[in-house]
Amino acid sequence: MTGKERLALATRLKRPDRVPAMCQLAMGHLYLKTGLSPLEIWHDPGLYALALAMMRDRYAFDGILVSVPGGDPDWRSKIAEETPTPSGALVRWREAPLNRSPYPLGEDETLYPHDDLPRPVRPAPLASLTELDPEAIDTLEDVPDWMLSNLRAARQVAGDEWAVHGETISPFDKLLEALGMEAGLMALVDDPAKAHAILRRGTEYGANWAVAQVRDGCDAMKLSSPYVGNGFLSRGMYREFVLPYETELIRRVHKAAPGVPVYTHTCGAIGDRLELIEESGADGIECLDPPPLGDVELTDAVARVGERLFIKGNVDSVNTLLFKRPDAIRRDVEAVCRAGMEACGFVLSTACSIAPGVPEEHVRIIAEVAATASYGPET
Repeated sequence: MTGKERLALATRLKRPDRVPAMCQLAMGHLYLKTGLSPLEIWHDPGLYALALAMMRDRYAFDGILVSVPGGDPDWRSKIAEETPTPSGALVRWREAPLNRSPYPLGEDETLYPHDDLPRPVRPAPLASLTELDPEAIDTLEDVPDWMLSNLRAARQVAGDEWAVHGETISPFDKLLEALGMEAGLMALVDDPAKAHAILRRGTEYGANWAVAQVRDGCDAMKLSSPYVGNGFLSRGMYREFVLPYETELIRRVHKAAPGVPVYTHTCGAIGDRLELIEESGADGIECLDPPPLGDVELTDAVARVGERLFIKGNVDSVNTLLFKRPDAIRRDVEAVCRAGMEACGFVLSTACSIAPGVPEEHVRIIAEVAATASYGPET
């Protein structure tokens, strides 16, 4: 059975020959472990896909996640100067590159760190709540072809052997992108009507981007919603400001591509809202962070929603993978695998991204455990 077939079954609440393994890699992990240029990986679709393929081969995962949209195809011609610095490559642009992704590059200079996302040297100022016109927020109604270049390059290297998952952002992320963390959260209290207007625009952006990817052929869609755990929002606020908009986004993806699974990625403490995530129409849940990162015990999550949602998780990517010795890591991963296998559909994974500094030999343990976790005959 191929990795693509294995993940297709698991994400549809069926049991393949064995537990599939697939983890998201932090961009810094790609940079450090492949030795390729962060600037080139970020902007060159072929090199980005090569980096994903290199690490997939190294870790024996069953699929890869395309978490970064494609960018300006003429980016090279717009570089005025590239300067190496101790922090990374500093690029001065003669013309700002085209960019309609959630990741800002700035108008004039961008730093490409060795182990992190690029960041503008002079970020654009955030609008205040009173000044912001929700109608000015990009809804990505016309998805440019170049935004799909990373997904297409990844699908080409994956062929029929590995699954390729796409990613979109939650409406709540667009609210925080527009106003910043503090002002965005305060907007829910100070001007909920305007917050809802922003969230409606964010729903359009996230849904349009997701629909473009599923129509282009990705195998599953990750809905990245990291800031809606109970460290940020109460359960009541989640129901008001998150659930309606993620429900609509997921509905539109399912309508555009019936049968393509959508799974929600929420970091931190989400133990009090697993059933609300199910209510959104999601097909699966990731990260299910265990204590101390979050508050989810996998056996509890499986008992509550594991018959109706596939589970992707939930190895602690910090306290286990980064800090423990290999023998202790293996014990932790085996325990997660045993608990997860009780769900109707299970993908063995880190709870969140594999951090830049995690040793390769630690990561390889995940697929080694999955390779021995057999369900028996295909069901």
